[in-house]
Amino acid sequence: MGVLAWMAAGATAHAGALNIAVAKTPLSLPIYIASQKGFFADEGLDVTLTECSGGHRCLQLVLEGQADVSTSSELPIVFNSFERTDFAVIATMVTTSQDVKLLAHTRSRIAKPMDLAGKRVGAVARTSSQYFLELYLLTIGLNPQNLTVVNMQPEEMSTALQNGQIDAVALWEPYAYSAIKALGRNAVVLPPNRAYILTFNLVAHRNVVKQRDGDLVRLLRAVERAERFIRESPVEAKWVLRNALKLDQGFVDWVWAGATYRLGLDQSLISTMEGEARWARREGHVTGAATPNFLGLMHMAPLKAVNPSAVGIHP
Repeated sequence: MGVLAWMAAGATAHAGALNIAVAKTPLSLPIYIASQKGFFADEGLDVTLTECSGGHRCLQLVLEGQADVSTSSELPIVFNSFERTDFAVIATMVTTSQDVKLLAHTRSRIAKPMDLAGKRVGAVARTSSQYFLELYLLTIGLNPQNLTVVNMQPEEMSTALQNGQIDAVALWEPYAYSAIKALGRNAVVLPPNRAYILTFNLVAHRNVVKQRDGDLVRLLRAVERAERFIRESPVEAKWVLRNALKLDQGFVDWVWAGATYRLGLDQSLISTMEGEARWARREGHVTGAATPNFLGLMHMAPLKAVNPSAVGIHP
């Protein structure tokens, strides 16, 4: 029996609820829409959503066996792949160059990027926050060693910035927007750096892939339908986003144009991850390990069953 036929046969079998660890970010919008608009139910899929403050925490729930699937940017995937291979990427949901922002407080006298020299900057270790910051610094010609990077969690950064514990932060949405609102006139938003294209992905535990590929097919069908809904019904999609994250219309308008919602698995994802792995080794963030086999972390069969043209990776 071929792969697609096996998928169709397996699509009738239910293995209980699928627990999805979903990061509280605009990049998770397809999951929120699929849940609220009943697209998962239409696929005969019983889904439980567990929200996390960041994809790195969501992925950790999968690795700990507390969730079946998580949303995550590629950086936590890269770091964990140096240590383990009991998970797989089943699709990229979203790409964006505007999710992570570099913010400062006026008291820190940071008016331009080079003013970061000698400052204390908050970043979330082993995530897109850290990579964005270091790539930003290297792009402007500032050695990351010329400032102090403080490892913090995203929900801590706004208060730390207001209290003067740190001078600036590399922070993703919606935390960046909330920090800007909290700082008010004291907020400084440094110019964006388009060099980093962040991917937001769906990652499944190895206990789920193959054994429950029928459920993963249903999941991706619902997500694909949700992304079509975002394109065709943006007003209603914005309402879902505003309601899901419990933020105002100003936030929705702030982030709406920055993301491209398209389901896929592209060769560029592997290239990005390989580049990030080289950076992690070069900067000493990982030690004594060869670059992981990222192709081996891709589980392409479910997406091929949903939309073969969306798979651009060729083994």
